[in-house]
Amino acid sequence: MARCFSAKVSTVYQFGVAAACAATLFFFTAFPATSACAAVRVEGLNEWLTAGAERSLEAVYDHIASSETTDTKKQLLTVVADRLLPGFTVDSVSFRGVDVTVRLRTSSSPPRWDVALIQPNLSPPVDSWFNSDTADLGERISPMMDGVPVEALSWGDMDLKRTMDGIFEDRLPGWRVSLMVRNVADGAILEISFVPEQPLTLAVTSSISSSSIPVVLHSNLKDDLLSGFAPVIGIPVPWLERHRDDFALLGKNILAEEKFVENAKAQPEISVRPGPISEVDIDLESRRYAAWVWMAVYAGAADRYPEIGLHFGRRAQILPRWDMELYTELIVTLDDWDLETRLGMRWSPWRSVWLGAEWSDLDNAWWMRASIDPKTRSPYAWIRCSDGGETDGALGYRINDFISIEVHYDSRSSDPWNVRALVNL
Repeated sequence: MARCFSAKVSTVYQFGVAAACAATLFFFTAFPATSACAAVRVEGLNEWLTAGAERSLEAVYDHIASSETTDTKKQLLTVVADRLLPGFTVDSVSFRGVDVTVRLRTSSSPPRWDVALIQPNLSPPVDSWFNSDTADLGERISPMMDGVPVEALSWGDMDLKRTMDGIFEDRLPGWRVSLMVRNVADGAILEISFVPEQPLTLAVTSSISSSSIPVVLHSNLKDDLLSGFAPVIGIPVPWLERHRDDFALLGKNILAEEKFVENAKAQPEISVRPGPISEVDIDLESRRYAAWVWMAVYAGAADRYPEIGLHFGRRAQILPRWDMELYTELIVTLDDWDLETRLGMRWSPWRSVWLGAEWSDLDNAWWMRASIDPKTRSPYAWIRCSDGGETDGALGYRINDFISIEVHYDSRSSDPWNVRALVNL
């Protein structure tokens, strides 16, 4: 703290460090120690200064012989206090048994103190997070400096630093507090600045999972998220953890500005994991449309060939959290280019669970269908049962945005069990 004091501070301390050390050494060696149970209480100081003053005087008092007279003890404590505690002078010394109470008063008229919080260079909206965290702290700190002579900071600087650290550590975890005193014409200013400490946020990665928005559109959203999250780069990870909800809201605001997201009435659900490489997982589902394209390749079924599929649906919410979708699926097998058309309707009673029915022109049959829509890095499942007793279903895992692997079963095939890989677009 002492190294941070401004060179403009014009107050000349009345007693040098050498004199204080010499006086302390003299009293430590000239007298045998008094009772270790003796306590020194200091009055007349600001709360954060009191502990330091008591430690200094108690160290001296412990080395004054208990056989000394009360007047001698008073004189010794007065002389040492004047040298160890610049800015204050002894007003009175009183004894109660082996304990002593020293009352101090300022030796000169203390300055009028102002407190200035120097905000680090932060970009919106992160700067508003910082302002919110420190909004009332200037008013809280100002009374702590009332009546403090500038000279007192020569011995109370570390106590002031510890006090400031305690005030800011809950509000600003990960920020190191730096203090500087600057003299002005009508008083003094305590300037408090903040430096980020390791670990810092170095990058933000985003993953988007959606069963209604084509994967090919995710890359544009990720690019915008990458630039939109730039304001959090370089800030302390513990502080970003404190603002986890604000971090998630920032992501929602970035997506809300996307025209495509607005038109699709998409409602993002965002979870964040702050760290040096912060991760943002986004579940983005449209309340208006559903569309995706896939290509499937089979292994273990001699009568199955690669196929390409297209799903397009129109969604509506007939009841709160009760989505409905009318959809069309077109599936083309690549060996003979036969086209299967499916028309269906399904409902979602809960999140990604869908129940419904569809008609297929391939066998002119109705199928009941239940599914759990795939999410990135998550398992999923679907099953279809026809009115003729046939069953078609799969249990799969979505490895990433583009690749899924399924264990597939189709009772209509000569090899009903197979494995298929899907490329999602």
